[in-house]
Amino acid sequence: MNIKFKNEIIEFELIRRKRKSLCIRIEKNGDVKVIAPMKLNKEYILDFVLKKSDWIISKKSEIREMQSKLIKREFKDKSTFMYLGKECPIKLIYNEKLKKVEITIKSNNSENINKKENECFYFEIKTNTYNEEILRKALEKWYREKTLEIVIQRVDLYSCKFTDKVTGVKVKEQKRRWASINIKNEIFFNWRISMAPLEVIDYIVVHEMCHMDFRNHSKDFWRRVAEVMPFYKIYHNYLKENGANMYI
Repeated sequence: MNIKFKNEIIEFELIRRKRKSLCIRIEKNGDVKVIAPMKLNKEYILDFVLKKSDWIISKKSEIREMQSKLIKREFKDKSTFMYLGKECPIKLIYNEKLKKVEITIKSNNSENINKKENECFYFEIKTNTYNEEILRKALEKWYREKTLEIVIQRVDLYSCKFTDKVTGVKVKEQKRRWASINIKNEIFFNWRISMAPLEVIDYIVVHEMCHMDFRNHSKDFWRRVAEVMPFYKIYHNYLKENGANMYI
């Protein structure tokens, strides 16, 4: 379906589901989806979309701007992937005798990469194939392991600031969230977050832990986040501005 607003045509896909309210979703590629109750008439839906047109156009403009800044990720020497907020070049080493792809993060100074902010480091990828799908799966596995290692440490670090305790930490695929928490206080982290700077990872951790106190995004919730992390807005904005490049 589509509507005309000012000088633009807004096209959208109408999806009907068993639900009570209307919802507009803008996908990462800019596609607009309107999710509506099964029997809601089309005139009401079109009017609803028309009222939200300024917001839709604004969001689509934001997405176009982000896409223009998108860094191309390839499994070629000197192409980069993110780790702890830095663009790290990759170095491919081919060895047909290897049984599997081996990935290591290395420092140009051969020191611990987490100790020096200005230190440069890179991915050393030893591989028996140039198949991008195999390499991508191997790198995703590496990120999953690193993310789990980091978030376990950070949850432990901030646990003293909360009465309730996190009962479990897991890493999983999450397309629309950086993390989530359930009623049992288990936190599920997006495996990509180890691409962000450590202080941004801390913000994601604190954000979810604050949901142990407030199961919503009310003013009380955000006040609680600010108590634990006064400058959280800087890290929140980092995700908005850089999240699109946190991919492989």
